[in-house]
Amino acid sequence: MMKPESCRFVAHRGYAFKYPENTLIAMTKAVEAGALFLECDIQLTSDAIPILHHDPGLLRSTGSGGTVMELSFEELSRLSYGEPSRFGKKYEATKITPLKDMVTLLSEHSEVSLFVELKEESLGRFGTELMVRAVMEAIKPVMERCIAISFATAPLVEARRRGWQKTGWVVRRYNDESRKVAESLSPDYLFCNHEKIPLAPGALWKGTWKWALYEITDPALAEKWFGLGADMAETMQIAEMLNCFRGKGNT
Repeated sequence: MMKPESCRFVAHRGYAFKYPENTLIAMTKAVEAGALFLECDIQLTSDAIPILHHDPGLLRSTGSGGTVMELSFEELSRLSYGEPSRFGKKYEATKITPLKDMVTLLSEHSEVSLFVELKEESLGRFGTELMVRAVMEAIKPVMERCIAISFATAPLVEARRRGWQKTGWVVRRYNDESRKVAESLSPDYLFCNHEKIPLAPGALWKGTWKWALYEITDPALAEKWFGLGADMAETMQIAEMLNCFRGKGNT
């Protein structure tokens, strides 16, 4: 039986507070901490292989220059993804994480779901159709537990057209125009930076979607938002948040 508090939190780029973000170790440690929902960012390599990576550039994750989209998967595999600016050499043995590695992780944990964010840089470089197709092929064995999300709307429309059942739109601007887009898209989830939304009753748009707000690391703030209608909080401090809510006995 799923614990209520675990259903409320999304591990943002895995357990990224303590481990290099968007890596298999960060995702695995998030699951070990009790996360039932993971979120990862996807960029495409020059040979169109989906990998877990947030930035188009490699500097923050590897300490090297260049961009993901300029290098092949084989070339990228030679680098370390230990986020040296944050962790020094502690995780220098960490390798690139292809999206297909998440299939293995989800196959071993049937209770876990994954939000897969299609990044705009790769969408712009390779085109919507190619990227959506590449991502869907990579996650095919576990697609029923994956949700396509993006700041862009075109990949969500394309994903639905290709049979991807669940989608989520990441709201960049919280205004009436965006609300109309949300109503037109009718996604299963809406993601938004909590700082863009008034912390007040009635501020969250009503709809058929679930709200997931990021980046929340303060348990008291998460509790306030839950009280105002948010369904989920996305956090890099997944273990700390879950432990706090378990201690409170929240439901």
